[in-house]
Amino acid sequence: MDRQVTCVNTFHRDDIKRTVQVTRGVLNLIGVWPSRTTPSTFKIIKTKLIRILCQTLLYVVFVSGGLKISLKELNMYRRLKVLGPMCNILMAILKHIALIYQGERLKACIRYIEEDWRKVSPTEDRRIMMDNSKIGRSLAILCVAFMYGSGFSYRTILPLSRGVIVTPQNVTIRPLPFDGYYLFIDPQKTPAYEIIFIIQLLSGFVQYSVTSGTCSLVALLVLHACGQLQILITMMEDLTQIEYFPNKNVNRKLAAIIKQHIRIKSFLREVEESLQYTCLIEVIGSTFVLCILGYYIIVEWGENGMTPIIIYTTVLLTFTFNIFILCFIGQLLTDQNTKMYITSCTLDWYRIPHKTAQGLILIIAVSSVPVKITAGKFMDLSLYSFGAIVRTSVAYLNLLRTTGV
Repeated sequence: MDRQVTCVNTFHRDDIKRTVQVTRGVLNLIGVWPSRTTPSTFKIIKTKLIRILCQTLLYVVFVSGGLKISLKELNMYRRLKVLGPMCNILMAILKHIALIYQGERLKACIRYIEEDWRKVSPTEDRRIMMDNSKIGRSLAILCVAFMYGSGFSYRTILPLSRGVIVTPQNVTIRPLPFDGYYLFIDPQKTPAYEIIFIIQLLSGFVQYSVTSGTCSLVALLVLHACGQLQILITMMEDLTQIEYFPNKNVNRKLAAIIKQHIRIKSFLREVEESLQYTCLIEVIGSTFVLCILGYYIIVEWGENGMTPIIIYTTVLLTFTFNIFILCFIGQLLTDQNTKMYITSCTLDWYRIPHKTAQGLILIIAVSSVPVKITAGKFMDLSLYSFGAIVRTSVAYLNLLRTTGV
């Protein structure tokens, strides 16, 4: 199989559509999916309105929670009950802003993906890309399903399971998904209650879209890079096949390998610059949220029945799953980089012309310093990092439990 035959993948449009479908669908809901072409004036206005609406919904709930903690609530546990969701909303606000800010870099990353699908020609290379695309798509679907499922159960089933509360003063209190203080508005009166309830549900929808969209985007970009690294490995192994040695185009094959390697490095640098701050927000916020959710479960145990415990546990597992997926994807990239480095070092270089073999030295040197996905260059995303995040969350949880808040 000669990998240097230049042709266009005739199925590239369907391949691209299938690869980005889930991620594009979620990110379009919050107005951060980069447009492939120059958008029309109508589309620009539409996107900006969606972004403003999303930020407004998040800020309304976040501000009301801040007012509740600072002006209304004195009980420390009830403050913590508000603080947990507020931290989650703040994460969504910051990640949404980060995705908007990195719009041009994300557009460049999507162009890389489209160009790779368009130019892939050998059947084996396309199969490698499709396999990685399926993994990324499956991870994206799992993230979306877990986040929306647990999130809306938290915002609907949990408050409604409490039922209507009648105080000793004969005041009826109807539950809301999120406790907040609205100054001069009484959230228990109609239609204020219904309006606030709907606003909080819509805010939750934006929040879960940002979280699941971020996870889907990381899966899309990193799994594509893993596929390109696998193709590079097969190209390097193909270089030392004995039937190609008499071919005068062996230098052309090495040039194609170097070109592919440089392209992957450039793509991964764009991915790292695009996602580092989003991943940093996710890591720091999730560490705190995991701690708070564990504390909620301990306090609620045996107090208000099993429904709150089940829902808190589901949300806890969802956040654990999300951060695990990010670290798992980062680990996949690290492992693929390591495999490529080992392949470059263990090639049967002595079986190819000496002048051609000298070109492998540069590949080995560059491969020894792999590009990794980091959380703001603060920590690498890997399974080791996942263990550190869980340990830190448990340590904070023990601190809260010991202080007896």
